[in-house]
Amino acid sequence: MTKLRKLLREKGYTGSTFAEKCGVGCSIIYKYMCGNRPISPKIAARFAQVLGVDPSEILEDE
Repeated sequence: MTKLRKLLREKGYTGSTFAEKCGVGCSIIYKYMCGNRPISPKIAARFAQVLGVDPSEILEDE
């Protein structure tokens, strides 16, 4: 399980609800959640703001 997927589960988001909240497409979120696409620091900061966590939590390795 990727760190992003774990954080979404902890915060009660589905991939689609999180995508909507972040203003990005569902397919992109699912690629990040599955680890098929690397998360840039810029994107991590955007996701962290929505999740209420530090961006480093999203970028750290499992």
